[in-house]
Amino acid sequence: MSDSLADARPQPQLATLGWAARRAALWLFMLFVMVGLTAWLLYASIDPEEAAAGASAPSESTQTR
Repeated sequence: MSDSLADARPQPQLATLGWAARRAALWLFMLFVMVGLTAWLLYASIDPEEAAAGASAPSESTQTR
């Protein structure tokens, strides 16, 4: 009876090279997307008017005292 139970259970399979390559490619793709979205959000958070002001912004704040 124990022989029939052993035959019914599937044997574990080792990960193949193709599986590892697909997992690595998926990980790299997800990393690329996360870095790209982070860079885009950082770029989108910069106010164009404030960035164009440049060094004149601190001097304006000292003159208004």
